[in-house]
Amino acid sequence: MTSLLLPHLQKYLRSSTQASASTARQMMRSPSYEEQQGFNAVEPRFSEAKLIDATMQAHSIPICTVAENEFNHFMDGIQRSYLLYYQNFVPVYYGYTSAVVRKRQEAIMSKWQHQVREALYFPFAEFDTEELENLRSQKLALVDTLKFLNANITDSNPSDPSDELGLQIVQERQNARDAITLSRERLEAELAETWLNSYNQGEVQGWLIMDGSITISAIAANHPRTVGLIKSHNTQYFRFPDQEVILNLRQGERSSAFIPRSRHPVCSWYIRLRDNTNQDMYFGLIRVESALKSSPKLQREECDRLSAWIMTERRPLSLPDSRWDKMIYPIRDCEQFLRSQEPSKSSLG
Repeated sequence: MTSLLLPHLQKYLRSSTQASASTARQMMRSPSYEEQQGFNAVEPRFSEAKLIDATMQAHSIPICTVAENEFNHFMDGIQRSYLLYYQNFVPVYYGYTSAVVRKRQEAIMSKWQHQVREALYFPFAEFDTEELENLRSQKLALVDTLKFLNANITDSNPSDPSDELGLQIVQERQNARDAITLSRERLEAELAETWLNSYNQGEVQGWLIMDGSITISAIAANHPRTVGLIKSHNTQYFRFPDQEVILNLRQGERSSAFIPRSRHPVCSWYIRLRDNTNQDMYFGLIRVESALKSSPKLQREECDRLSAWIMTERRPLSLPDSRWDKMIYPIRDCEQFLRSQEPSKSSLG
């Protein structure tokens, strides 16, 4: 897919002149997006959770046929963060975010809806005033990273102008990456809510499976037709011996349900998709999220039903993806589609 923003920015940068040393521009050549270099790594942490069942224990997942599985819509999103240049030591990032819902009908995957956003990310308050107005005159999508973060996350810690210059630049780069991540989450939330609105109006049927947490949207977290599949385990919700029960789950077993501490209350549980004999303890282990039910009995029935459907999604394998043990194939199909649509590296020349 061709970027609409980058060609206009390149044309402007080639034609514009630097009025003084105070507006010095240092171009960068980014060989790959920064997420690929590990800049989006999440620090391991411990959080809180409340058990819905009396105790944490392993439950055998009922067996069902592929025909009983009602999952038919799948959603995933990607982000790309590129450092394009420094304007008077202020980093200017190109952020690309994209999300797609793919539908499965008679085992054939196709696009239901695809959305893309791209913009330049940098702190307006630290930027050269004249250059900022020049960029605005080019009708480019611009995001003020500090203002955007302060408006959307309460614990943001913007850089202090009195900090040493080196630390300030590092913080501004991190702020840009955080803003791009938040933009991707908002895009995914909006797309999920679009699907749910279509479901409420009877335009689509089935379920929406989201790659990641459904708590990015209050509407998605409370809707009875959304399910989130979380592959990462950076957040640990239980200490031993409860954690031991989770890590000892065998293929085809799920844990007891619990309510994790999150933006919106949901029901969550762990599933062992594949046998982890002679493998890492997290091999084939995923965490599932769905809307809360009115009683523990209804919640257990829902966990069993959804877990049985998820177990039927283990074929075909998501190879050659390195996360194949935790990834269902329709989500890989979404990722492959999104990667085919993102701007090529030549666009960033």
